[in-house]
Amino acid sequence: MPKASNHDVYFVPGLHRGLRVLEILGAAENPMSLSDIARAMELSRSSAFRLVYTLRQMEFIREAEQANTFTLGARVLSLGFAYLNQQPITAIARPILANLRDETGVSTHLSVLEGDDVLYLVSHQARSGYVSNMRTGTRTQAFASAIGWCLLGAKNAADLDTFAEGQDWHRFTEHTPMDAASLVARVSEARDAGFVISRGYREPGGSSVAVPVRDNTGAIVACVNLSGPDSGFDFDRMESFYLPQAQDAALQISRALGYQGN
Repeated sequence: MPKASNHDVYFVPGLHRGLRVLEILGAAENPMSLSDIARAMELSRSSAFRLVYTLRQMEFIREAEQANTFTLGARVLSLGFAYLNQQPITAIARPILANLRDETGVSTHLSVLEGDDVLYLVSHQARSGYVSNMRTGTRTQAFASAIGWCLLGAKNAADLDTFAEGQDWHRFTEHTPMDAASLVARVSEARDAGFVISRGYREPGGSSVAVPVRDNTGAIVACVNLSGPDSGFDFDRMESFYLPQAQDAALQISRALGYQGN
């Protein structure tokens, strides 16, 4: 942010110093002593002590296991998660999916599970003639698609059984699960593999690559999907090109949501 013309009037040095303590502790590989903090801040020990005391009282920092050393407190984490929760996943995903579309030449989507359905939140159509028939706002039955199987991986065994009990089974293709056991098997395969490559699973002549997106807790919250007619894919490169591209996009979105895994 550029400085205002009356920067010195508006700027609060004490607040700046307190936030700098948090930045310094956050960047440190190990807990820091009061002397370490004072040295890094180029402050006297007494000034550093007042900052540390205030931040400890507010639980932004805490004393580490080694006596008289300090590290970030849980309240910093709470603020970070609050920030992430205020960022709509669609806003995070749009530029990443646009780039994925441009890199692969295939339509890209972000979907979530809503009730029994897959709901498409973001869609970037291929610039070629090989476009997907899925658009933002499209709903499809979760039990019958690769994307749905990825998203259902967020459910535990009991919740997945409850979901299956409520389905009105309808066969779309030979790959469609037609009972609870078949659906559980599909979801388990998707969860274990970490992706689904579909060739005609939802409808004949259509293919897709689906990869889950995870939040800061590691839970599956959305799915990145490449999809289109078979003619839009080079099937010799499904696992060597399309899948890694989709996985990278899903990981970028997951990282923006606070996910720390691989």
